[in-house]
Amino acid sequence: MVRQLLLSFLLTSAINFAFGQENKTDSTKVSVTDSIPKKKHHDIFIGIDLFNPVLSAFNDKKGVSAYASYQINNKWHAVIEAGFEKNKFNEINWDVDVDGVFAKLGANWFVTQDVENQSNGIYIGGRIAYSKYSQTINSYPIRDLQSNEIINKGSLPKANVSSYWIEAVVGGRVEIFKNFYGELALHPAAYIGGKKDQGIDPLVIPGYGKYSGPFNMPIFWGIAYKIK
Repeated sequence: MVRQLLLSFLLTSAINFAFGQENKTDSTKVSVTDSIPKKKHHDIFIGIDLFNPVLSAFNDKKGVSAYASYQINNKWHAVIEAGFEKNKFNEINWDVDVDGVFAKLGANWFVTQDVENQSNGIYIGGRIAYSKYSQTINSYPIRDLQSNEIINKGSLPKANVSSYWIEAVVGGRVEIFKNFYGELALHPAAYIGGKKDQGIDPLVIPGYGKYSGPFNMPIFWGIAYKIK
């Protein structure tokens, strides 16, 4: 279901962008980058994520997130993201619950833009991200030091922890209705560190996802409104 929605959005975005370019005159299409005029006003976008609410029907992750971006100049947009998330890790004999907030700060740089509507285009960017959350380890395995076999289980009460990481961003945005835009962005992320509970590495982090190593792939798929 989620994969079909993502593919549908990508296909629609590509068709809309291609159709818009096809309708332009040949003289306009000679050089898209050179023909984009400098804008004197600075657009502001407010967006909400739809990916995680849809995904919550199929897994334990529940939450909401949104972002705001400010156009610095023709190519650069400053971006701030924030959200709240509850999640659960129940694998490899671990049972962990988390809930908390996260925030991301960074910028996007548009690689390509539509001549007639500069808000349409493909961008790259980066983020620094931080999450402050509560973590309850309901169950963890206790192993024999020699055989490494599980001999018992333990638990830890709720504790306040935090994590921070960095993200690269690759995404695209296209207008679907007047001043409303569909947006899809991949956020390959690298975990850096944070405050741990009893020295235990985090297994699931709000805004980052399940920790299966130093890298992860958060996704933003949603809708944004452009404020004139």
